[in-house]
Amino acid sequence: MTLTDQTRAAIQKLVSTYPERRTALLPALKLAQTDAGYLSREAIAEAADVVGVPHSAALELAEFYTMLHTEPVPPALVVVCAQLPCSLRGAEELVRDLRAGLREQIGKGLVEIERTSECFGACHRAPMARVGATYCENLDHERRRTLIQELAKA
Repeated sequence: MTLTDQTRAAIQKLVSTYPERRTALLPALKLAQTDAGYLSREAIAEAADVVGVPHSAALELAEFYTMLHTEPVPPALVVVCAQLPCSLRGAEELVRDLRAGLREQIGKGLVEIERTSECFGACHRAPMARVGATYCENLDHERRRTLIQELAKA
């Protein structure tokens, strides 16, 4: 068993709030990922069983969304939005600054920086990034310097 009893209970409660069980699959996989750190095949299967859907449906969803990870990730995964609004407001520069400022942590496997084509839905606060489950918005030079300092301490 990969998932904790607490996570299983949270998924069961979540399922009960949806009129269609399958609709709870994405939030259930997010809960499973938070619990296990990433979505191993076992965690995906367990979440699918609790939701009551085929394992193949859960695996398909886990492999489709970039926010779901089927391989282990470093303690700090920073995902920078690369959609047009973020790109126009400095997403590439943000990625360069993060990589330069966190070179040591990246080298030790403590931080990973990636770009995504997945829109975070806050274009008016571009450029932005997601650090774990936390969204960091309006990452101008000052805010990105603060973010780099925070991540360097972790």
